[in-house]
Amino acid sequence: MDWWDGTEAFLVTESMVLKNTAKLDPFVPSVKELGFNVNYTVYANNAMQSRSNANLTSTTLEPVYTVRSLLISAVGVPFYLSGMLLNISPVLTIGLLVNTLILSLTSLCIFCISMEVQQSRKIAFVLSLVFSFSSFIWPYNSTFWVQPLQALLLSSSLLFILKVRHYDKSYLCSYSIKYDRKRFYFSAFSGFLLGLSVFAHPISLIYIPAFLVYTFFRVMRHDIKNFLLLVSLIALMLFFVGLVNYARFGSFTDSGYGYFSSLAAHDGWRGLIGLLFSPGVGLIFFFPIAILLPLGAKYMYKDNRALFFLCTYIIIADWIYIGTLSYGAEPSSWSGGVAWGPRYLIPVMPFIMIILGSIFLHLRKRRILKTIVISLCLVGFYINLSGILIWFQYGLMYGWYAERLAALPNYMDIMAWLPSYSPIVLHTKALLADYVSLINPEQYIGTSAAWATYGTAPCSYDLYLYCNFGPGPVMVVSIILVFLAAFILDRIGFSQVSYSKYYRRFVRSA
Repeated sequence: MDWWDGTEAFLVTESMVLKNTAKLDPFVPSVKELGFNVNYTVYANNAMQSRSNANLTSTTLEPVYTVRSLLISAVGVPFYLSGMLLNISPVLTIGLLVNTLILSLTSLCIFCISMEVQQSRKIAFVLSLVFSFSSFIWPYNSTFWVQPLQALLLSSSLLFILKVRHYDKSYLCSYSIKYDRKRFYFSAFSGFLLGLSVFAHPISLIYIPAFLVYTFFRVMRHDIKNFLLLVSLIALMLFFVGLVNYARFGSFTDSGYGYFSSLAAHDGWRGLIGLLFSPGVGLIFFFPIAILLPLGAKYMYKDNRALFFLCTYIIIADWIYIGTLSYGAEPSSWSGGVAWGPRYLIPVMPFIMIILGSIFLHLRKRRILKTIVISLCLVGFYINLSGILIWFQYGLMYGWYAERLAALPNYMDIMAWLPSYSPIVLHTKALLADYVSLINPEQYIGTSAAWATYGTAPCSYDLYLYCNFGPGPVMVVSIILVFLAAFILDRIGFSQVSYSKYYRRFVRSA
């Protein structure tokens, strides 16, 4: 589990279960067990509310609302309860299962969206695989950060919007009243999920206008009733978010970030370059096929112009919002802090995948392009496999201690901008040196690096089954996955989908 944001969200989950409160209670058992500094959390929460925080010193330990998403903590509640029921550590059930399930569902959404847009099971399947195993989201399976949940809510909202258009009377061979019901349900689900994404993280507010414009002009121009239903569900969810904000922080519009969510905190520019091109954080290094994004955009603009504008707006809006963050130390304000790759770009990854999917439609007769795509996917697989085999925070420890970067005041800057100290390189070095087996977690107990005990060290690899039960269970699970993959490929047929001329007409105009 990630060492601060996710741990804080986990402690809120524990407070929900054991203390019946949405505040972080400093007396839940895991605070002491994980060595978490709740006093700093209370201090930081107060600091978030005021730009002039120089006079903030110590605080009294008491239950406090954190700035972390309550939604991700609420999602963790059934996993916490299942851990208690099965007599398994809730840290394990939440750390291993929550974002694994969320990212799997996001991959499924990408598959379904691609089926709607690219009209090919093969392309849809490959896109979902690329998203799951060749992008920087792979190592986030074992975290409790909120960005994967935000990505799921945004992508599923788009999927239901496309499903609404799927049942448009104009593109159906026959019409039935049940199609009206489906359009009604899909419109409601889409509005609900889009509004709920704001509850996951307030940055989702900047995506809503694009969704509404696309939905009205391309999906529901002649279906005002369902469009108003979608808008009403969004408004209802935003009102609910406002009530929660008021209960937590005394303001309908304040999500707890105070000055750090204001325009004054967006006066930088380095993140605009760093999010894309920095060796330690940049998108093209942690997701190499993203270098073909302009080509995918070119193809998508020709094939599906309306959806192109929606995806492009969401990606660019997120890039500008995150890239201009300048509060605190560089580059942690825009990079996602101690993370793997550009963490704050995770919510827009499904939309990046939709654009990249357009490239796969043009691979059949272009061998050079196909070779480039396969090569970039394989490179991405290796890069992110290294982020799985070694917990990315252990990889950063290798840079801090083995490479002695911690002694330098700008070590985060160095790891972001110098290729030789990129986490990708550090992880490769740590794997070759078997660095994790040399880590003694007990020496960090009670220190500021107590989070080092959260991983699997001194086990060489960050694989829970391998570290606790040996290679046998890993082999069994691998064999099961191979048979499952073979079954899925057989069911999919790995071939083009047969569509009626009406459905092809729908896809071309979507």
